[in-house]
Amino acid sequence: MKSFIAILSSSFLLCSCADMYVTSSQVGSSGATSSYGAIDPKGFGSVEGVRMVTNNCGVGAANPKAIYIRPFCIDNASFLGHQTDSAGEMPIRKALTPVSFAGTLKEHLSKLAPARILEEDETPRTGWLVEGEFTMVDGGSPAGRFFLGQFGVGRSFLAMKVRVTDIDRGMVIYEFDVAGGSRLQGKLGTIRASGLGKATPFDLVNAAERIYLTLEPNAHRYGTRSSVALGR
Repeated sequence: MKSFIAILSSSFLLCSCADMYVTSSQVGSSGATSSYGAIDPKGFGSVEGVRMVTNNCGVGAANPKAIYIRPFCIDNASFLGHQTDSAGEMPIRKALTPVSFAGTLKEHLSKLAPARILEEDETPRTGWLVEGEFTMVDGGSPAGRFFLGQFGVGRSFLAMKVRVTDIDRGMVIYEFDVAGGSRLQGKLGTIRASGLGKATPFDLVNAAERIYLTLEPNAHRYGTRSSVALGR
């Protein structure tokens, strides 16, 4: 019985964590006839399966010479919830959200390769181009999080599409959707959630980190050893 309660508590904590997740993805390669992974967006992690037919053994693109970031399009995104202290400020906040996100994304992707944000009239000549679009930016409700946040009331939500193009090969190599938010966080918040504050800045930082973690297979350097020790 105690074991069951422990498992139940762990499951609740996991599903209540504020974070962003890749909900669907496509992988491109010069010899691919079909390459994609389908993930249930409702479960944020329940994998249906990955089916690939390629001529390069399914090896993905890696080690870019440079990374260029174009601020994500936000024209058609639903911009909702608690974002500013007044409704008059909302259009400005929406227009500046791609700028803020591009800066945060640059900080993370600089760990992969030299990264910079493109000006409106610039076009990259080598490396990777990372671009995309916001589809939903919902700051949720601080009042809802105060009273019933642990049950998901007032939660924030952020969704976007991300596209990574290999400029040298002239093809899209990775395309995926990212979604998530504060989820079941209450009024106190965490290091990844705002609690009673503005939730969208937290969601944007979490999304930038998720994109980096998606493109770096071992970001935390698991298994790294300071010395080699072989046992018998």
